Amino acid sequence: MSETMKAPGWAAIDAACQRLYARQVPHQYTSKTAYELETASPLPAITVWEGQRPAHWHYVTYGLTELFEKTSHDPNVSGFGFELTMRVPRAEGEDQPPAWPLRTLQSLGRYVLGSRKGFDTGHRADLGGPIAPGVTTELTGLVCVPDPLLGKITGPYGSLLFLQVIGVTPDELAAMERLDHEGVVHMMGEIDFHGLTDPSRGSWLKNPQKAPVVRRYQLGILRD
Repeated sequence: MSETMKAPGWAAIDAACQRLYARQVPHQYTSKTAYELETASPLPAITVWEGQRPAHWHYVTYGLTELFEKTSHDPNVSGFGFELTMRVPRAEGEDQPPAWPLRTLQSLGRYVLGSRKGFDTGHRADLGGPIAPGVTTELTGLVCVPDPLLGKITGPYGSLLFLQVIGVTPDELAAMERLDHEGVVHMMGEIDFHGLTDPSRGSWLKNPQKAPVVRRYQLGILRD
């Protein structure tokens, strides 16, 4: 890709994804209004990869770290220090990723770029509306955890954590209120290793397999 020749930070993100998805060509959505905060797409690009076991779409942002040159003062951290990811279920025969995660991630990117406030591991937030714009869903909150497979890398401009956004319901968000960041990350990983955001799902607290996990963490018991 020609952009990576002039964008070492971009190339580092590509390389991390290619290690996970060897020989796969991603769906790539570039923005014509990169870094213009008054627009709907301020992040320069989002790539989407086809994950397996279970089948899912894996979205990765470009633009919250330094892609083209070093501009921040910290030599050890690239930009805000993270890029956002999201995983959503991929239906059988579905050959194009859904558009709503692109809108959601661009919206979160606009918040970070505009407020200069980053997200962090274990971060939780009430979105005040559906995580999937235009989709009927109970998921109106989000949780951030390290991407379980991309993790953290050191690029040409410093470290970069791939931070996965996971949609949650209001009662799930309330159940995490007293958990520390470590507890949130452990609980999310135990409930769903891949951390899929499935707009069609109901609350884990109504699921006979997952509700006991949530309650156990509320009691401060990280593992059985």
